[in-house]
Amino acid sequence: MTSDSGPHELSFQPKLFANASQKKTVPIAELYKQLKLNGLEQETVDTQSLDAVTRQLLAPSLLRHKEPGVVAYVSCCIADILRLYAPEAPYSEDEIKAVFNVFIDQLQLLGDTDNQFFALREYLLTSLATVRTPALVAMQADAEDTISRFFTVLFGVVSTGQAHNMQMQILDVLQQLVEEPKTVPQDVIDVILLQFTRRRQQDNAAAHQLASDLATNTADILQKYIYQYFNDVIVSAGQAGTLDDLRAAHVLILELNRAAPGTLLNVVPQLEEELSVEDVDIRVLAISVLGEMFGEKGHTLAKRYEATWTAWKGRRADAAAAVRVEWVERAVALYQQQPQLARELNADVAAKLSDVDERVRVAACRSLGQLEMGTAVQGALGDDVVSALGERCKDRRAAVRAEAIVALATLYSQVVGELEQSTTVRRKWGGIPSTIFELRYINDPDIDSKVESIMTGAILNFAKIRDDREKCRRLLLVFDSLTPKAQNGFFSYMRRQRDAILMADTFLELCERSGDDAAVEQQQRALAAKLSAFFPDRVKLESSLAQLAGLRDNDVYAGLRQTMDVRSDIKTVRKCQKSALKRLASLAPNLLDTTAPLWKCAGLTTINRVLVPYLIENASASRQGPFHGAAVTLLNYTVEVFPEMLELSKDELFAVEGLQARDASAVEERLKLMVQFAKAVPNAVPRSTDLENRLAALVRSGTVAQAKRAAFVVTQMSGAADLCAALTGDVVDCLDDAKLERRAPAFAALSRFALHAPAAYATYAERISQFLVQVALTDAEAEANMDAGDAEWEAREQLSDMGLARVYAVKILAHWLAGMERSSVTREIVQMVMGTLRQLVRGSGFGRSAVTQHCVLVAASSMLKIAGRGHLERAVGVADVQSLALVVQDATFEVRSSFLLDKLVPALASRRVHARFIPLVFLAAHEVEPGVLDHVRHAVEQRLSQFRPTPGSPSLVESSLPRLLHILAHHPDWDDAEPLRTLELFAHYVDFYISCVCSAQNVSLLFCLAAKLKSARSKVQGGQQTQRLYVLSELAQFLLREKSKAANWPVNVYPGELQLPDDLFEMVDGTDQMRESYLNPEFVALRSKTSGSGAKRTRTKPKRVAKPSKKSRGKQPQVDSDSDAMDEVSDN
Repeated sequence: MTSDSGPHELSFQPKLFANASQKKTVPIAELYKQLKLNGLEQETVDTQSLDAVTRQLLAPSLLRHKEPGVVAYVSCCIADILRLYAPEAPYSEDEIKAVFNVFIDQLQLLGDTDNQFFALREYLLTSLATVRTPALVAMQADAEDTISRFFTVLFGVVSTGQAHNMQMQILDVLQQLVEEPKTVPQDVIDVILLQFTRRRQQDNAAAHQLASDLATNTADILQKYIYQYFNDVIVSAGQAGTLDDLRAAHVLILELNRAAPGTLLNVVPQLEEELSVEDVDIRVLAISVLGEMFGEKGHTLAKRYEATWTAWKGRRADAAAAVRVEWVERAVALYQQQPQLARELNADVAAKLSDVDERVRVAACRSLGQLEMGTAVQGALGDDVVSALGERCKDRRAAVRAEAIVALATLYSQVVGELEQSTTVRRKWGGIPSTIFELRYINDPDIDSKVESIMTGAILNFAKIRDDREKCRRLLLVFDSLTPKAQNGFFSYMRRQRDAILMADTFLELCERSGDDAAVEQQQRALAAKLSAFFPDRVKLESSLAQLAGLRDNDVYAGLRQTMDVRSDIKTVRKCQKSALKRLASLAPNLLDTTAPLWKCAGLTTINRVLVPYLIENASASRQGPFHGAAVTLLNYTVEVFPEMLELSKDELFAVEGLQARDASAVEERLKLMVQFAKAVPNAVPRSTDLENRLAALVRSGTVAQAKRAAFVVTQMSGAADLCAALTGDVVDCLDDAKLERRAPAFAALSRFALHAPAAYATYAERISQFLVQVALTDAEAEANMDAGDAEWEAREQLSDMGLARVYAVKILAHWLAGMERSSVTREIVQMVMGTLRQLVRGSGFGRSAVTQHCVLVAASSMLKIAGRGHLERAVGVADVQSLALVVQDATFEVRSSFLLDKLVPALASRRVHARFIPLVFLAAHEVEPGVLDHVRHAVEQRLSQFRPTPGSPSLVESSLPRLLHILAHHPDWDDAEPLRTLELFAHYVDFYISCVCSAQNVSLLFCLAAKLKSARSKVQGGQQTQRLYVLSELAQFLLREKSKAANWPVNVYPGELQLPDDLFEMVDGTDQMRESYLNPEFVALRSKTSGSGAKRTRTKPKRVAKPSKKSRGKQPQVDSDSDAMDEVSDN
């Protein structure tokens, strides 16, 4: 090589061949020396001096040499030659094609990094990338195969183990081959797209990344080719009638959108067109793909393609349910992926939760339940969506209900930890437990089992809380958020659990001792049938319980019984449940699923004994404490449903410290809980000197509520008769006029001693009774003072001391009689007490002051209490029942609602009073408060209608129709001077009865009962009332026919023997009455005309029922915590 300046002329004379024909090369060792690379620069070389060696390197004996090292060296030398000649090439097109095929062969070996010639091949790759040599082949007209081969090979050799620099060089080479040709071969497009398939991503992630980078860098070039590819796939799919290729293509679109969204510029409008094609499957694909594309994080596809976004949202109303299902699933997913964008969809998602198709509703609920509730998602989900999801918990379809309940509970479980810290979170999500527990009112076994399964799971989430104190706090947090209706639902689930435990425990106990005893097996079958009625799939559960009994495995039985033992803590319950079910699975795996709802219901994992001490602790805290009220309410109900739990913690409950608080209301609440416990667990009140002294002090000097409750607790202590006698004497001393300020507390305490310590009261009975009747109830001056200006209802605690004393005086008299043994009852005592009560109930000689209203309520309630004592039942006569019927219609809302809902209905439901009181509930027919009527209707349909004297006989409610008509015949609103108005008024009572009681199964029975009245006459007051009775008999028959005609029920002759109540009726020859018509024909014509036209009847208002008071109007009836509702708990 010689040169002074400028390009150097090379004097290189390579000796590569053994002869002039170039068919045989020199020996390998020599050849390697000749092919040594020399780092020459393009500017310093005279390329004409390279012509000879340039031609020699193309010799077939070199390019196809059997030694791979020779070919590698030759390839590098040719690459250097091309570098030195650039931008021109010293070869023809055919020669270039041959050279590049050799290059590709060498690049194919890049994967073998351990090969001794790997450095040469890496050098070749570097040269191609930096010199842009591939442009030579890319510009050739027929280079498609070569270019395609480049892509196939390089995508095949790239791997995650390669150096990043090498991967970038491969990318550079491929990018040149896309950018330089006038057109990109279809095979190249296929190879690129192949790298986006999910299988390829798994097999070679580096190839997928290479394709992503390449597509991103060349998006403007690839757009049209990718569009054409997908267009061809769609056309092909339409012709072939198969969607497999189309689905695969849509998957590729998703992958391209994630990796190189710029390549889809023309594809997105294509997807928009698919949204409106006729083929449902294609629309579903388009909905799915676009939904996922809109959800890609970091992308703003919806903003860039607003028309496509609008078209996609429009598919929510697609005619095909499959499309709507896909749409709602993708729409809900956007809450997770693009919360801000999803805010636009709240109204639409809420609408889909009410879609006409069950599948759409299921999909919407399930999708919402799968969300992860981060802060952004919580903010995006609209209140309307949460509300609509709650409504779906009551869906008519079981599948929808199940998904909705689980979804709602799952969402709540993710935010419950934030409720205490955030008002916003509490406002938005705190109502979920109320929605779930209010489902109890539906009374559906399927719903109930679903709620029970998520109660301790998603709602309380006890499994994630280790500390019992924190578990109690979580329980209180949830319970404190419940609406009054939801609290009742929660309590109802507690009662349901208690009932299930009682039956399941007895069943398992029978299983433990069963052998071949037929009587035991019969008991088991009866219990299994009764127990299975609580749960869905009743038949399967009953069969499974029979199989369970047949296992005769005491380990399973004992383990399951321990899960429902009130002495077991939560940890023990879960442990025993797990071990017992594991053993059951090994013995009879088919029983697990069918019996699971029973074990979830019966397992004591919600209310448990370990929580009771902490409930007492919270209840004993200040009223300003966050969960004081919730703890008090929960304890009050727990002692009613599971009193044994409190018995295990009675030392904490009856601790004297709890009665020494400065806050009088806190002491009252603790005493209230003690009272409930003492009633629930007789003879379990612990006795200690400190406790006796404190209780005695409260009786002597406490408030009204304290004295009353402390007195009751004392009466429930074993061996406390002397203390009761002493305290009775002390409070009697307070009757003196000099101690008027203690009269009300003294009377309150005496009312308890009279009922629960009659022996202690008997000593002072005559003196006290005379005082009560002669002074407290007949003091005209006191009456006048108390009645002045007091027309509105007032809560009991707002009454004056004199007023309270008068109310409790009535109670003392009633309790004195109710507490007497049969042998102690005398006619004089009965006449004195009942005469006083009757005077109050009938309102004779009294005004309507607030005190008098309370006295009427107490007197009426006391009559029920006395009627509930077997030996005194007949002391409340027919006329008294008639008087009590008018209390149900008292002018004061609080009086009538409290008597009806808190006294009469519970007494009937628990069968504490005779069935002759049942008709009184139907006197509420004209009640203006719909909540009262709903309560009565529910009680009649769910409780009272179940009572029958004997199996198969008419129910007590059915048999009460004659008694109802008898009461109506003696009702003071009956006006013979206005027959039409009277019939319209009284028809409403009968209509209400029919709406609550009548069905296709009993309409014939009721018709026969009503007709039979025309063969009888009233024993009370004679002729006029009997005439009214015949009118009401025909009225009831007419209304029953009207109902049966509207419902298309047949009215047949009732085959059984029926008897009318002999205390009200005496049978007569009814021939004349049967022939005569007593019902006003004008009323029949008017009623028939109204029914036929479908017009709404004008309702006639009764004279006696007033509007609700200002305080109660529009509200559900509420009773003061210290009123007769409390007395019912402590007195009965």
